[in-house]
Amino acid sequence: MRKTPLIWLVPALLLLVPGAFLAQGGQGGRGGGGQRGGPGGPPAAQSPKTAAPVDLTGYWVSIVTEDWIERMSPDSPPSGTGGARGLTRPAAPAPAPNGEKCRAYAAGGSLRVPTRLNITWADDNTLKIEMDAGSQTRLLHFNAPNPLPAEKTLQGYSAATWDLGAGARGGGRGGPGGPGAPARPQWGSLNVVTTNLSGGYLLSSRSLYSENAVLTEYFSKHSDFGQDYFTVTAQIQDGPLTRVTSSTFKKEPNGSKFSPGPCDIVR
Repeated sequence: MRKTPLIWLVPALLLLVPGAFLAQGGQGGRGGGGQRGGPGGPPAAQSPKTAAPVDLTGYWVSIVTEDWIERMSPDSPPSGTGGARGLTRPAAPAPAPNGEKCRAYAAGGSLRVPTRLNITWADDNTLKIEMDAGSQTRLLHFNAPNPLPAEKTLQGYSAATWDLGAGARGGGRGGPGGPGAPARPQWGSLNVVTTNLSGGYLLSSRSLYSENAVLTEYFSKHSDFGQDYFTVTAQIQDGPLTRVTSSTFKKEPNGSKFSPGPCDIVR
């Protein structure tokens, strides 16, 4: 009977000691490991450049596998009009009142024109797309301000976000990197919404969009037979009218074929 208290005393001490250590650790964490980005705290926020799930930088060339006639010969008669039988093409609308001569190279149609691209990071929050056809440049802004700039231009204002997919959701319980580590995305795409457009053409003046249009694009990178590609699926919402296009680009080893040239007026 005299030994019974000792049997219960040992487990009691074991329960009390970890609690004391945890209490001390919580007080010390206020000035050390509890800080953001420090040991035991949430990881520091990454810039869009660092957090990019896919690498879209480099030189790319159009692979014209969609709407070949429309994209390679925008002045040809529209499909279904029987142009080869002598029917005439509808007259082009009057030139834009603001005097813009490169409306086929505006954001809505810029990636539809057969071209080469040079994609680089202008800074940690801005992805730059340079096009040699028409010597146009688009800037895709991550962490876009609110409200957006009001100026309307051919390229408009593009707000970009990364879509990390299902693989980036949830925690990393038991996964690579140890408990609590974020799961690596299984795939990722670039989503871009462009507003403040001054209007433009989808390759020719027969298919135009107004300054009220909203352009939404999804950039998806993929590989086949050891070659890198990316496909841009674009939706142009212009009032009640919605048009969807798709354009694919193939990566090139270097910029030896990248040759910016002037805008050719397409009517």
